[in-house]
Amino acid sequence: MDSRTLWPPQYGQAQVAIISTGLCGSDCMFPSPLTTPLLFSPLYLVHYYLHGRNGDFALQAPLVLGHEAAGVITAVGPGVTNLVLGQRVAIEAGVMCKNCDHCYKGRYNLCKTLRFASSAKTFPHLDGTLQERMNHPAYVLHP
Repeated sequence: MDSRTLWPPQYGQAQVAIISTGLCGSDCMFPSPLTTPLLFSPLYLVHYYLHGRNGDFALQAPLVLGHEAAGVITAVGPGVTNLVLGQRVAIEAGVMCKNCDHCYKGRYNLCKTLRFASSAKTFPHLDGTLQERMNHPAYVLHP
């Protein structure tokens, strides 16, 4: 556990108090019941924590895991008009560019510059939701 400075949200961001979050299957690996007796092993192992990587995505700096989260708005940055203090939101972990053809067509999961919370795919890494509060772009926070 680390203590970290929580800065006020920047332009276009909101601060969210995380109420509920989880680890995704992409964060974990499951031991084979054929090779690992379940009585003597955890049900899952966390890739980044144990190996410093998930497939080709290797950590280059500390990373907060967790996505698939929900929380409550605790602060809004300049330019944010669609969210208010105390509002409950679901957090979209993928932060897309909003400028490419894929994003214009609503297929942001194909965006070449997509940054994903709790993934080491991009650097600097985008921290995930296993923290008390986080600042996140308002356009990917859904009431």
